[in-house]
Amino acid sequence: MTLRLQYGHKKLRTFLLLSTVSALLAACQSKPMTTTNVQQNQPFNKVPLADTQQPVAFIAFGDSGYHYDYPKQASLNNPKTRQQFLLSERAAWEKKGLPPADFVAPPIHRLSGTDYVVERTGLNAVAGAMTQYCQSNRCDFSLMLGDNIYPAGGDGSERDEQRFLDILDLPFRQLVSSHDDFRIYGVLGNHDWQTSRAGRDAQIAWASRDDNKMILPQPGFYSFNRGDAEFFVIDTNLLLAGTTVLKDKLNPDGSEKKHNSLEHYDDWQKPKGQEKQQLDWLENALKQSSARWKIVAGHHPLWSSGGSKFEEARALRPLLMPMLCEFADIYLAGHEHDLEAHQDDCQQYNSANGKELKPLPIIVSGAAAKQRPIHTPFQAYQKKTYAEYQELWLQGMVWGFAHITLGDDIQVRMITIPNDESGATTEQVMLTFPQRSQQY
Repeated sequence: MTLRLQYGHKKLRTFLLLSTVSALLAACQSKPMTTTNVQQNQPFNKVPLADTQQPVAFIAFGDSGYHYDYPKQASLNNPKTRQQFLLSERAAWEKKGLPPADFVAPPIHRLSGTDYVVERTGLNAVAGAMTQYCQSNRCDFSLMLGDNIYPAGGDGSERDEQRFLDILDLPFRQLVSSHDDFRIYGVLGNHDWQTSRAGRDAQIAWASRDDNKMILPQPGFYSFNRGDAEFFVIDTNLLLAGTTVLKDKLNPDGSEKKHNSLEHYDDWQKPKGQEKQQLDWLENALKQSSARWKIVAGHHPLWSSGGSKFEEARALRPLLMPMLCEFADIYLAGHEHDLEAHQDDCQQYNSANGKELKPLPIIVSGAAAKQRPIHTPFQAYQKKTYAEYQELWLQGMVWGFAHITLGDDIQVRMITIPNDESGATTEQVMLTFPQRSQQY
């Protein structure tokens, strides 16, 4: 049985109808996955490309997978009018401890033929804006920084073909047609893992086909070369599922709350076999790389200011920062639905090798579909509390992406687009970072 819910285009009728549709969806999700098309590549696949000594320019965007035809179950069970939606957003804002006077609602989309609304997605708007931007600025390829399918990835059923077409293919067709060598290099996020390992594998299998320009090989972490840069894509959800992570909890003043509540990861999310070697692979690959630029990309940030991801960052820093501080030039992430730039001074890792390590830039570009605020009380607490941390620039409640050029230095341009979906772009800031990897 195949059922595709046209949530954004068919009239919502009654709660009973919604419940019936939900039950049908659940029945479809129980269908086992057909695994014959899953690409079982060699461990730690390195995607080959010609190495040329020239500047490299690319776009980085994350969390793009929100599409009206694939809603959260909560949206089905509890549809909201415009007034109800705004009241709910304001209540959620204040519950997070954000100043009430700073409240900004996300853009709203009215479902065709109904009085109900949902948060508007920036998926097509951002894809279109990136396409226009790349017509006048060099863009060799792009990095899709995770949560490529929202809210719950693929499910390994026959419905995935249409879902992947709608979310991973159609919005980006103009962008990837800009030149023959253009590719979208995928990163796996927590929502890509959310339904099952079969759903995660289905996305990897889809990306392995010859009829699209997305690259995401097994086992979900890999490296590739473009120009004089080598890129190392990691699966941070695997890393988090294999360690201990506290839940994010804040006090009313924005400070971190002390507690012992742990995040839960299903057994199928935890690393198995070659996946347990991801950190060893990354460190060895960074050490052995002769590329001038060494760029690491994962879904989860190592520092951010949204106030709800800091415990994941705290769990990841001991795993990743020692090798990134020594060997990498920059770390790119999504996960927070905003645009941010930070640095870690890396000073606590100097003793490992006696070198004076330079600060590591950390860029967050997760504003390609949803808009979320900067948690200003937590932001102030973080700046005051952590000596190694430096905030460089950030902006919440926007759609946008990052454009990055690797030449004599690293230039990071943070680009926002308006809510009117016109495709206009505004360069909010341009940050410059020196080459810092130790082996060049």
